[in-house]
Amino acid sequence: MVTLSLTFIVGALALAVDVGWAYFRRETLQATADSAAIAMIHAAMHTSAGSFTCGQSGVWCGSPAGTATTCPSTTVTSASTSFDNGCMMAAANGLSGETITLQANTTSSVPTVSGPSVGYWATARVSHSAASWFGQLMGGGLTASVRSSAAAMSTPGGGGCVYVLDPHAANAFLAANDAQVNLACGVYVNSNANVNSAPGAAMHVTGSAYVTASSINIVGSYYQDNGGGTSVTPNTGTTAVADPFASLPSPTPAGSCQSGNFTSWQSTEYTPAPGTYCQFSLGNGMNAQLSTGTYIINGGAFSIQGGSQLTSTGPVLIYLTGGATVNIANGSTVTLAAATSGAYSGVLFYQDRTMTSPGASTFAGGATMNFTGSLYFPHATLDINNGTSTTGTTMAVVADMINFQGGAHFLADTNGAKTGIGGGYTLFLIE
Repeated sequence: MVTLSLTFIVGALALAVDVGWAYFRRETLQATADSAAIAMIHAAMHTSAGSFTCGQSGVWCGSPAGTATTCPSTTVTSASTSFDNGCMMAAANGLSGETITLQANTTSSVPTVSGPSVGYWATARVSHSAASWFGQLMGGGLTASVRSSAAAMSTPGGGGCVYVLDPHAANAFLAANDAQVNLACGVYVNSNANVNSAPGAAMHVTGSAYVTASSINIVGSYYQDNGGGTSVTPNTGTTAVADPFASLPSPTPAGSCQSGNFTSWQSTEYTPAPGTYCQFSLGNGMNAQLSTGTYIINGGAFSIQGGSQLTSTGPVLIYLTGGATVNIANGSTVTLAAATSGAYSGVLFYQDRTMTSPGASTFAGGATMNFTGSLYFPHATLDINNGTSTTGTTMAVVADMINFQGGAHFLADTNGAKTGIGGGYTLFLIE
């Protein structure tokens, strides 16, 4: 009986080993496909700031768009497109000798998954053939094929470049006295103030002020009077959105700070170096040029006044801590740009989020500002008023409250890139 049963015992053992081996290989291939699809979307979101165009900013779609393309047999060692990133990640997580085929496009629908509307999708297919452990005795082998799709999908709060975070304040977003606010993006107001009146609504537009935006989303209510208006009807009763910069790391100030007083007259422009300053005051018509780097203002104000002019030789970050605020005023001209890579990519002004009740920061008094970067004041009011003009600006604004007044002409997100926020898309593995 034992002799007769050995045939079945060994056969069952062989079957168990081969099935287990096949399952292991299939799971490995699935991890390969998942990692490749995710890597493609992540790379495109990082390099394109969320504005997906085939063939631009590393967004690969194949030729023609949507065509499946096989990764090269030799592993790619550097990545310039999302296709390269997908092939590299697949090679890092896969088996030797597998075939990896990638497909992507910017169409809103995904061929492999019905339902979701996306900004950019990618599908990875992986196949692998190998001999089984015992089945090869009978001349058999194992072939496994898997598929995975990932996509960049717009999420609540996505597509915005103005975020007003105060959860309860009336007039959290206020535009008045002929302020012209032009936004090529969405506005999100988290305040739940819900009284249909000038002093009680979350958003108030009045005095011939006009707000142009792709969408306006308010948890509470809005009120318009005295010639004030908006380009779209605001959506009320929406869900509050998260602070888009909540995970931004905070620079560490030096143990001591420099004076930062640049108001004395001199025949040449000031050239402050990156570092920690007790204040930063440029006045009396003087000019200053910042070098590339981080300027930490530990207390006092970042003040540009008296017809002065401030520029930079390269990307900068202005970090405000120790109660520091901003005051750009009195006909000054400020031209600054944020970094385009690294932890602070796209962020120009960053007020320490541990400052729970800082004073208001003012961009006012006929100042001309050419900012390429975002303004982040999570617990402060931003006053943008009295003839302030922003030109050629690519920026996002995140603040506790925002007040546009007195002929201010404000442009934000003028080229469609949600600077520092990533375009309002989130990466999802959808298959």
